[in-house]
Amino acid sequence: MQRPWPALPKLRVLNGGVAAYPPGATFGPRQLPDYEFVWIMEGDAVAHFNTERLSAPAGTILLAQPGMTDSYDWAERCRTVHAFFHFQFAAPPLPWPAPATWPLTQGVPADDVLRPLFRYVLATLNQPEPLRSTLLTPCVDLMVRSFVTNNLKLVAEPRTELPAAVENALGFIRDMAQRDPAPAVTLGELARAAHVSPEHLCRLFRRNLNAGPLECLRRARLERAAALVGRSNLTFKEIAETTGFANPFHFSTAFKTVYRMSPRAYRAAVSEGRPPSQLTPTRAVAAGRLAGSQQTGGGTAGKSD
Repeated sequence: MQRPWPALPKLRVLNGGVAAYPPGATFGPRQLPDYEFVWIMEGDAVAHFNTERLSAPAGTILLAQPGMTDSYDWAERCRTVHAFFHFQFAAPPLPWPAPATWPLTQGVPADDVLRPLFRYVLATLNQPEPLRSTLLTPCVDLMVRSFVTNNLKLVAEPRTELPAAVENALGFIRDMAQRDPAPAVTLGELARAAHVSPEHLCRLFRRNLNAGPLECLRRARLERAAALVGRSNLTFKEIAETTGFANPFHFSTAFKTVYRMSPRAYRAAVSEGRPPSQLTPTRAVAAGRLAGSQQTGGGTAGKSD
């Protein structure tokens, strides 16, 4: 009888998010202080883990380990979108194989278990402790087991439904926030994308997401900016332009309002292996949910906000 694998000891999830990169962007090199799962959602990349050069097209999931020097070359001719999260644990006990033998990358099938779990991790990171650890620890443990053993199949991927108008507006928000550069968007444009009136769209967003549609858009743009601050070599001026802010000063002010620190301090914290606390729930925009943010009224979001 095969001996069961015990849980990974002292597993702790640190931080994570979703980042969208303009063509030709790069990130690194850096030395990782912890483990990191990376999921290439759109576009493609070349990942460099120590001396390994890994091709990572859309659908690839990578697992980097502490002590590795990693860097990424994102697609030259299209944008690249990836999700990530960092975690730690003590050395795995027997019969776990030694981490040095673990694969660095997996190409996932259409019905895989990793991507739904990845979404769950990102949507759960903002829960308060101890609920956060209670939910995330077994989830990430299962992800590592599945990745190491190449046991990736899942029968079906569950999905939580939102009203069609909200789903349509969120899709439009995600698209606008990730364009290069991100354009200005009005409440009327969001309502037209959702095929409802602006007033009805605001009611639906507040009822289902506890935030107005323009607040969701603003937070989605700032979340993308935060990912680029912490995980790219772009200048703050380039990030401001890419994410649709009028100038670096306006970008820095908006960033500090949400993340409670300047872009420079945020980048330094990530670089030094002390990722800032997740202060906003905007990651849920990418997962189809946004909760706990301030309600907002009409107006224009974009280079004029």
